[in-house]
Amino acid sequence: MLKDNSSAKTVRTIGFMAIIIFCAKFMGLLREVIIAGIYGQSYVSDVLNSATQIPLLFFDMTLGVAILSTFVPIFNEYLEKHGRDRAMEFANNFMTVVVTIAAIFVLLGVIFARPVVSLMCPGYSAEKIAETAHLLRIIFPSIIFTAAAYTSVGILQSFGEFNIPSIISVVSNLIMILYLLVLGNKFGLVGVIISMVIAWASQLFVQIPHLKKFGYCFRPRFNLREQGLISAAKLALPVLISSWVQPLCTIINMAFGSALGNGAVSGLNWANKIYIIMVGVFAYAVTNFIFPKLSRMNAGDKGEAFSETTRLSVSWTVFIIGYISAMFIALCEPVIRLVFEHGEFTAENTSLTAGALMHYSIGMVGYAICEILSKSFYAIHDGKTPMLTSIAGVIINLASAFVCVSLLDMGVGGLALASAISSIFMSIILLVMMNRRKKKTFSAGFAVNLAKILLCSALSAITAAAVYSFADNWGSSKAVTFAQLCVSALPALLIYLAASIILRTDEFKQIRRIGNEQ
Repeated sequence: MLKDNSSAKTVRTIGFMAIIIFCAKFMGLLREVIIAGIYGQSYVSDVLNSATQIPLLFFDMTLGVAILSTFVPIFNEYLEKHGRDRAMEFANNFMTVVVTIAAIFVLLGVIFARPVVSLMCPGYSAEKIAETAHLLRIIFPSIIFTAAAYTSVGILQSFGEFNIPSIISVVSNLIMILYLLVLGNKFGLVGVIISMVIAWASQLFVQIPHLKKFGYCFRPRFNLREQGLISAAKLALPVLISSWVQPLCTIINMAFGSALGNGAVSGLNWANKIYIIMVGVFAYAVTNFIFPKLSRMNAGDKGEAFSETTRLSVSWTVFIIGYISAMFIALCEPVIRLVFEHGEFTAENTSLTAGALMHYSIGMVGYAICEILSKSFYAIHDGKTPMLTSIAGVIINLASAFVCVSLLDMGVGGLALASAISSIFMSIILLVMMNRRKKKTFSAGFAVNLAKILLCSALSAITAAAVYSFADNWGSSKAVTFAQLCVSALPALLIYLAASIILRTDEFKQIRRIGNEQ
């Protein structure tokens, strides 16, 4: 990925995508901050968070990841072997089928809203379940727009358009932020939920002009016997099961958290939002960029290029995420205080949410590796390996949650730690299995380099924690908290880079080689 003549263009594209994704994630976080300021960690915020999470979890477990992970490799195979016209016919057929399936799920979700809430939040009172179910019926239809938007993203990415798919979340979050800033709680939770439906629908409509630019025009086509759709269906089941790990881990956390008192579910949700923002900025930018390329490499039988792209993608993502995870572990409390502590969000809420963030961050590197390697397996039409790994990961998460919460009484932090343990476990399994499928993708040298990065991360975390201990008594205003974070994180970054140079990580060697070539 860094050795060909287009390496500079690749870096610019991924960098720009990372900036757009960061803006989208930041705006998503700002949306949550505004909600936290309006409702705090309370009965009402639990109802809102549960109602918004359930349809997303439902979509992820039934269609979400499977749409992109099955559509992109097969659509690219059509482009490579059969031409644009046949690829467009397949896209129309795929779009029609997934939207139809989404509509069926919406109908079932609306009808069985209350049993679904009772199942996922067993610790809620009857009144809390009824209020959550009411909001759930309003927001569930949004997954129809989301299904169509995901397929549209796959089309654009396959034609090399990465910026528009990245920016759609900016648009949807902007709609939500404007509603909350202008109207706040004027129309209650129902108003907030309706604005979310409009925001999610916008993700589809923003892409339509650009789809036309590449010659795509939707025409309903329903043919369940099409070979491409059959291939997608065969890959879909293992992909779906593989994608269940994150939603199921969230469901496990909701189930355990619902019995830990008011605010526990909200605290986990907000800590997870910050965690996903930072890991997503880089992991999602890389995977969105390389997935269509890996699919074409596999279709073109370019095994060596496939292995190199996968290895470098994992290596550089881990190098970047290693420092970020270290900072979240060392500075979780001032991060939460800076972002959330205002309005109804109290210092006690900060402590609870920070504990969750710290424990989530232990698994950040593992989560990033899983994101990249899962897409690499899907690109070679192997959904079975991520599926089996995910099943094992969910079992590990459930067992870890039981031990951490029921036996060790770690509360919300224990639930987050259980998710981290699951991510680390799955990343190790996927690394080993990819090496079996594509020989020499990850050598002993890669393992040594990974150990070096983790050592650099540990040194930077110790540095940040030590510096912050001296700055902790400066005060508690937002400006002071921001200064404390900067003063603590910058020396830690210098230590991280210095350790990388001293230990001669592969990333440092590549940067120096590129510099010498220029």
